Amino acid sequence: MVSYNIFKLSKRRLVVLLTTTALFGFIIWLLNEVVPYRNIWQGFITEEDIGTYFCEKTFMDKIVRQPVNTFSNFIYWISAVAILRRGWKDQSKRDSNRYNLVSTNPFYSIVYGGILLYIFCASTFFHSSLIHFASRLDFSAVYSLALFPLMYYAHRVWLLTIGVPSNVPHTKSTTTVVTVFSLLYVLFTFFTPNGWDDYVVLGIIILMSAFGVYVEQKDKGKTNWRYLAISMGSIAFAVMWFAFDIYKILCDPDSFIQPHTLWHLFSGIAAFYFYMYIRSERNVLANS
Repeated sequence: MVSYNIFKLSKRRLVVLLTTTALFGFIIWLLNEVVPYRNIWQGFITEEDIGTYFCEKTFMDKIVRQPVNTFSNFIYWISAVAILRRGWKDQSKRDSNRYNLVSTNPFYSIVYGGILLYIFCASTFFHSSLIHFASRLDFSAVYSLALFPLMYYAHRVWLLTIGVPSNVPHTKSTTTVVTVFSLLYVLFTFFTPNGWDDYVVLGIIILMSAFGVYVEQKDKGKTNWRYLAISMGSIAFAVMWFAFDIYKILCDPDSFIQPHTLWHLFSGIAAFYFYMYIRSERNVLANS
């Protein structure tokens, strides 16, 4: 069983991650407790029940209305930095580091890291403001994250069907899947009817799962399935905590550990380990 370690935590990197995370928390505290501005989000369109929709106590007069849920987005920042760093390294060693679809096409790492960075920004904006526009941005980030694994698997299915190894550049398939999934992202983000978001995401997940099963059956033993198991288990826990938050199960509005916070943490872990999984493909040939 092959493994892959994207990010060995040196002392310097660990200090940087902890420092930026602490700085993020400090900025939230500063905005709410020191900066003398209040009610800056008044006048923006918000949902009628937004003040009680989440378990966390909502401070409708403060700059960051949900500080705990906002802070928990740091997990996306950490994952984004690690993956972007790996993608940049692939780009600089492109000719000598081709051993799977991701290393052959560094845009996968760069796009995925960019998606996680976008999720960090969109979710931070939403839980800070709770306004309708920020909610739509947050959902568009969810679409981008849901479509990425489907794009990856669709690309793998195409290459398997035509008999091209995944570590061999294939311009036609790469250009096609990027174009198609970019159009799908725009379509889902701007043209999905209200109330259909969850069903669209569910449909993407079902199709992605079907492609994933096909790839694993057709091209066995090329990836570290433990990474995928961790990713799937983490997303299952994430969905559970999301439901707990909505239905107010184990809800303590004043707690520093909120169900939606755990949704962020587990979904961030799931996203990170999915990258570890696709990165581990044919890792026996890698030199990283």
